[in-house]
Amino acid sequence: MPMRSSLKLFTWFGIPVHLHWSFGLIFLYALWIGYANNLDVLNTIWLMVFFIALFACVLLHEYGHALTARRYGVRTQDIILTPIGGIARLERMPEKPMQEFLVAIAGPMVNVVLAILLFLLGKLLYQGDRWMLFNWILEQNMTFGSGESDPEVIEEVGIAATGLLFYLPVLVVTNIALVVFNLIPAFPMDGGRIFRALLAMRMGRVRATQVASWLGQGIAVLFVVIGLWKSAFTLALIGFFVFTTARAENNMVRLDALVRRFKARDLMRPQFTRLSINDWMQTPIALLQQGLERHFLVFDLQDHLIGVLEEPQIMAAMKKHDLSAEIGQYAKPQVNVVTQDERLEYVFHLLQQRGVGLLAVADQGELVGVIDQAGLQNFLRLNAG
Repeated sequence: MPMRSSLKLFTWFGIPVHLHWSFGLIFLYALWIGYANNLDVLNTIWLMVFFIALFACVLLHEYGHALTARRYGVRTQDIILTPIGGIARLERMPEKPMQEFLVAIAGPMVNVVLAILLFLLGKLLYQGDRWMLFNWILEQNMTFGSGESDPEVIEEVGIAATGLLFYLPVLVVTNIALVVFNLIPAFPMDGGRIFRALLAMRMGRVRATQVASWLGQGIAVLFVVIGLWKSAFTLALIGFFVFTTARAENNMVRLDALVRRFKARDLMRPQFTRLSINDWMQTPIALLQQGLERHFLVFDLQDHLIGVLEEPQIMAAMKKHDLSAEIGQYAKPQVNVVTQDERLEYVFHLLQQRGVGLLAVADQGELVGVIDQAGLQNFLRLNAG
């Protein structure tokens, strides 16, 4: 999620907290609820305070994940609050199943602690009739208004269920609901990650991710169907998010396992075009138009590797019709060289994440081949099964 769409609120425990622009919809939603239910200004303000308190609980939930992950050497880039929840953007998940289990369950456990503390706060603040009203509101929210309770309890105590007396027990129930919802085994939700971690203890991370992803996507489809049927569009949106991220993470874990199995020697191309620094640009332009190679290594007159000529530079020369210019005018002096025993994981990082066009592969200081992005993609496609 790009940072330009978020507002930085503060940094706590070294982790930046951002508010997504769409979070403003929460306050519009609160105003709409207030208008639809004829709430006065004070009660509308209390409703907004409740939403702020709710997202404070969500934020603490995400800090539970982030600080537990820190114990295992995993850094958190930031935490983003959105209308459908919080996102702690960990650099990665711990690969040891028990560590992932603890990181995943830390968030819901924070909500368990918050529910207990808020309940004890109510016990401290209210006595007698107010405590009875507190428990009645708690019960009504726990049973969605269908619990067996005295319908005249508010009339009996003669106290209005407003302000903190109303929203505090609602916040207790909301934290309990967050625990229950997050423990649904819909990968990559917390419950799904817990499920994946437990499976990984027996069947390995790749197979466990596949099974957890299948279950997560099935539950996500159920979320979408129920959400659309009941006009619960937030649930449908969460279902869509779970479905897409479950597929993406399953593919990512499979790719990660694949690149760890191979080395640069397994996909390097020993035959490649060698360009001289004083060749004309018409040579690489013609080669590019033939479509066989898109990036080229450049050598000096003593046949020493001195640079690389990538497709963007060739395209720039084509636009200028600069066919007679020497390659040295367009070549980049930075050449990325890896040994043939370099892990494919690092090769993937250079080509896909850093955007390097061409890698030179060496063996004991001698150039033996090249690897480009097209070759990498073709290799991964052929070995994906």
